[in-house]
Amino acid sequence: MASHQAHYVLVGGGLASATAAETIRKHDTANPILIVGAEPHPPYNRPPLSKEYLRGEAGEDDVLIQPADWYPQNNVTLLTDSKATGVDTAGKTVTLENGDTVSYQKLLLATGATPRTLDIPGMNFPNVYTLRTWDDSDRIKAHLGQKIILVGGGYIGVEVAADFLQKGGQATIIEPTSHLWSKFASPQYGAFLKSKLEAAGAEVILGDEVTEIMPTGVKTKGGRSINGDLVLVAVGVKPNLDLAKAAGLDVDEKKNGVLVNEYLETSAPDVWAAGDIAGFADPVLGKQWRVEHWNNAFWHGEIAGANLAGQRVAYDHVANFFSDELDIHFELFGDPQGGQGGLFHGDPASNRFDELYVNDEGRAVMVISVNPPDDLFETLDKIPRVKPLVRGREKEIADPGFDLASLVG
Repeated sequence: MASHQAHYVLVGGGLASATAAETIRKHDTANPILIVGAEPHPPYNRPPLSKEYLRGEAGEDDVLIQPADWYPQNNVTLLTDSKATGVDTAGKTVTLENGDTVSYQKLLLATGATPRTLDIPGMNFPNVYTLRTWDDSDRIKAHLGQKIILVGGGYIGVEVAADFLQKGGQATIIEPTSHLWSKFASPQYGAFLKSKLEAAGAEVILGDEVTEIMPTGVKTKGGRSINGDLVLVAVGVKPNLDLAKAAGLDVDEKKNGVLVNEYLETSAPDVWAAGDIAGFADPVLGKQWRVEHWNNAFWHGEIAGANLAGQRVAYDHVANFFSDELDIHFELFGDPQGGQGGLFHGDPASNRFDELYVNDEGRAVMVISVNPPDDLFETLDKIPRVKPLVRGREKEIADPGFDLASLVG
């Protein structure tokens, strides 16, 4: 057993911790930083794992957040393959699975999330995968060109289906709800996405669910038997809250994870939380919620890093999600649960349109944009902030020549 110490200890080897370390160094160039990560790799970006890296179009340098020599050059120590199992907030120590201890003055918890699995027969077969880590992506990449069955029609399921189709493979998506991306997109957008995937050769099955996995495929509740070479279970993730609970922090296990304020401060002094585990006070949307996406982890890393280093920076971003599949670049700005979709600007059948999501007061609170031009992003960011009144203007807004920027002044 060994003892480690650092002024700043960042638990979690992902984007939030890496960005926090970078941000700390902008304010404090002297005090040591230690990052504790459970994986064997230095901090890396996850989005390429279900996109260009999985397709073999990006390499290691494209995935790593920083080159390996950045850490020693900036007095940042990496403890990889090191899982934290306990935190003593009074004694300011972190205990690792191997018995080592780490002393801190300021602590960030950014322990990320773990893929959900299914409680069905066959889940442990060797042809069954989840996708979260770099190693997961490498294992799935070995099957490019084969037939993949995607259990779940969310971000990961759709992106990986598109990857396999682009590389000459086959893909079947099985989604239990009535449309793809049902947690955040409208039935109209789901239908658009389904048509794009089917045109590329995918089979998309809606309103059915997998009840058994076999060595050669799956069986469904609706009586289907579907053959495939591998199965990817993509049914969401669960935040890794065990460490925060062991530390005695305020945690909402059912919904919002580790409860933090707009400065990402937890209920314990000198302890912050960021990324997938943090249920933060969002002043833009006026709600406490937890967001699982790259942008959120990056912003949280910036905010937490600044505040660990003695600044006082509050969260002030519009929630933003992105995805890429086939010839579609997708951007979402705003509250996915805030309104109903179906108000289109432009032609939904084209590869360039926007969809406004409208609340009960007739105001746009979220927008989805397909292949937006660079000069539109400022407007997309403003729409959830301004919440423009759009009821009664549907015909005007539907015109492709209408200027969305006029909605936000």
